[in-house]
Amino acid sequence: MNLNSTLTPKMKEPGFWRELWQQARLVYYLLRDPEVPFYLKLLPFTAVLYLLFPFDLLPDLVPIIGQLDDITALLVGAKVFIELSPPHVVARHMQKIREQDSFIAADAAAPNDVSDAIIIDAEHEVVIENEKDQA
Repeated sequence: MNLNSTLTPKMKEPGFWRELWQQARLVYYLLRDPEVPFYLKLLPFTAVLYLLFPFDLLPDLVPIIGQLDDITALLVGAKVFIELSPPHVVARHMQKIREQDSFIAADAAAPNDVSDAIIIDAEHEVVIENEKDQA
């Protein structure tokens, strides 16, 4: 039995649409957070500008495929923004979002000292490299 799985509560995994909604809210929270550098906050806006810009890589005249590049630009812009944001800020806001969506309980969201610990279990053996050390 895995010790870590017995100490941490089971978390429900959100579905695709719920996760997409959580990512959109995460981008919103990160844009408002003062710990995220200003230059990173330009990424989502450039993705929205690409959406509004009249020139596209794939023309919107082609049904469905023409809109895919716009959607892809939004999704990639949001994902890169989240990945480049400070990890502790992303974790804090993601925890808040998951608590609001009832995917984790508020008391379960607090860090657990045992589950966050790094446990090293090993055996050791003394090795003598040369004969001078043996005497």
